[in-house]
Amino acid sequence: MNTTHQYQHPQYNRRQWLQLSSLAIGAAVFPDFVWAMDDKSTQYKYHLAQVETLAFSMPPNKTVPFNWPVAEVPVNGNNILFNWNKKIDPKNKSAWFRITSATDIREECTLEISLASSQQKIGLLDIRFAHYMQPFEMPVTISQLAQIMAEGIAVKMIKGTKPFWFFVEGNNATETPDAYLPHLLLADASPGGTSWKKRLLSLASLSTFGWMEGCVLDGISMMAQYDKNAKKILQQHLGKYFANNTLVYENLNNQQSAEKISTVESILPFAMLAVENPHHAMLQKAIDFCTAHADAAGVVADDQGENRRLKTEECYTISYPLAILAKMLNRPDLEKMAIANLTARVKLLSNKDFIYQNSKELEKPGFGNWARGVGWYLLGLAKTLAVLPENETTNALRIAFQNGAGIALRYQQPNGLWTCFLHQPETGIETSGSASIAAALAYGYSQKLLPPSCKEAAEKCLKGLKTYYTPDGFLTGTAQVNKGGEGLQRNGFRVISPYTLGFIGILETSLSGKQF
Repeated sequence: MNTTHQYQHPQYNRRQWLQLSSLAIGAAVFPDFVWAMDDKSTQYKYHLAQVETLAFSMPPNKTVPFNWPVAEVPVNGNNILFNWNKKIDPKNKSAWFRITSATDIREECTLEISLASSQQKIGLLDIRFAHYMQPFEMPVTISQLAQIMAEGIAVKMIKGTKPFWFFVEGNNATETPDAYLPHLLLADASPGGTSWKKRLLSLASLSTFGWMEGCVLDGISMMAQYDKNAKKILQQHLGKYFANNTLVYENLNNQQSAEKISTVESILPFAMLAVENPHHAMLQKAIDFCTAHADAAGVVADDQGENRRLKTEECYTISYPLAILAKMLNRPDLEKMAIANLTARVKLLSNKDFIYQNSKELEKPGFGNWARGVGWYLLGLAKTLAVLPENETTNALRIAFQNGAGIALRYQQPNGLWTCFLHQPETGIETSGSASIAAALAYGYSQKLLPPSCKEAAEKCLKGLKTYYTPDGFLTGTAQVNKGGEGLQRNGFRVISPYTLGFIGILETSLSGKQF
């Protein structure tokens, strides 16, 4: 039975929102070309699959982003079939099979990939703790490619307790990016070159609402200052969440959330929203959240009481948006809160040798020198200090920023990147932390907050990162989002996470020599 499932939002129609929203100017879909030539060295093509799946229904009250059509790999071991009816010329090409998660996953999930007719196993997809809109890929040899074209492939779940939901084409034309649909990617063997820009400036960088989409928005907004197409894409991204002067998104429980902020890590997108639309109704909602979660000193945290947990993420997801809101709305009280939040985290989470990702206020910190945590810390300081005025307090924060940059420089590897835990090279190269650290160093230099050595380190990192691009511009080599605990960060498991493209946008633009 050839069916697809499309969940209907009970109260809202996304297409109507985009038509009505002032944020959605120029929000016509920017489709992926069948063939894409991003520079002289890179050419790639998506061959979209035809999916044969059994009828199913989503669990009650569960939703998927943007009402995009989805299909299901069930837990009962039944095969889901993927076919291609077009001929593919495999000459001098590399190939990958890709599928993209449509929901948040909080377990280890493994999909077995076999040839449909002969049932010959050709590989596994290891989908541990996936987030919304996360592509997973498996390399395909040229000989396997010919067999796949002749037989198609069968996908079944061999590990996991819940179905795996993935994006598919609908019966009618949809806006789901080709990069997020099941496909075979064919490309030459070269790295992705400048194709990262095509991925970032499209719907194929849409990410889970909160810090992930915030990173993407920040990268696009940097580029939008000089690129008209980036400006349109920024409006398009904002329109997916903030259309019609409201806020709607899928939370981490796979449920639709309307006009509700549930965590300190969800405030980052409001920084870019404030710049683009300082009269948007949801800005006050973000301010109210911060005020309600602040202590007497103005320090914001999810927890309550006298022993709350603070994280380096919040240098970026709380202090930076507060500084932007203060500037756009002429709110000195919010500027004071931005400074208080940075100061509290610098004091609690850093010393001369370590930057710790988190700590309770009355306890010892943990996750020392975790690369992505270091990236949050440095990027939050860089971005916030660039907005704040110079005074005695912010000068002390500048010194803390320079000291933190010095810690990062101490551990930069010969290839320009950083390992998952900076001081423990055995934890392996990790690209999201590397990209965020380099973005902070480059941006800090561009704002005259850091010395030339930091720019040089960022340039070296960018060169190393380019070897981790897919042909169509995603960044590989990222440690999975931190739902699986410290063990998952240390075991070498690496993925594609589109939010990392935001760091690349900040990094590349900061190194361009343009003034902000």
